Amino acid sequence: MATRFGFRGLLGAAVGGVMLGAVAQPVSALEISQHVLKDSAEVNAILLKGKIDDGDTFDLQVYIAGLPKKPNIVVYLDSPGGNLREGMRLGKFFNQNKIETVVDAKTRCTSSCALAFLGGRDNVTGKPQRTKASSGAVGFHAFTREFDKDKQYTADDLKFVIQRTQTEVYGVAEYLRSIGADMDVLRIMLRAASNEMNFISNDDAIALGVRV
Repeated sequence: MATRFGFRGLLGAAVGGVMLGAVAQPVSALEISQHVLKDSAEVNAILLKGKIDDGDTFDLQVYIAGLPKKPNIVVYLDSPGGNLREGMRLGKFFNQNKIETVVDAKTRCTSSCALAFLGGRDNVTGKPQRTKASSGAVGFHAFTREFDKDKQYTADDLKFVIQRTQTEVYGVAEYLRSIGADMDVLRIMLRAASNEMNFISNDDAIALGVRV
């Protein structure tokens, strides 16, 4: 099962040709499937693989609704990220429905996927339950602004870009607060440029409340 695709960037606002976004990499749309190696009588194990885009949270809800009833749901993430708001929407869904999140060995979860990953919760206690394999990679990066080099921008255009960036940073901060994540994630994000990636170490992951 695959969701809609079409990269909208880490941030997706535009006015008069001014864009806020992250550097895109060509990847496939998000696929939602059973993780056959992890599924069991007690656990519905779900693999999310590919780019995150609008509507993926709804598709995941539909997919889960069709699964057999089991005590636990665990989502395994293998994604380069994609749409910022959808990543946070996924994280809130995990958080509100007490779904554990995992980045398995030799897989990557970066950008908006890393934010979604932080929403993982234990099905019984409701406490944070995000697990990163020691060889799994979780990465964050900062925002960027893209401009049309052939366009003359007004002071109002630039004012909008600054205001929009501030709004998006505030939105991420509010998301982290709502899921009970460490606000230090913002610092980690801003340490890497939008075309780079700050992969957290296992020690950093533990400090952020992630099991390794």
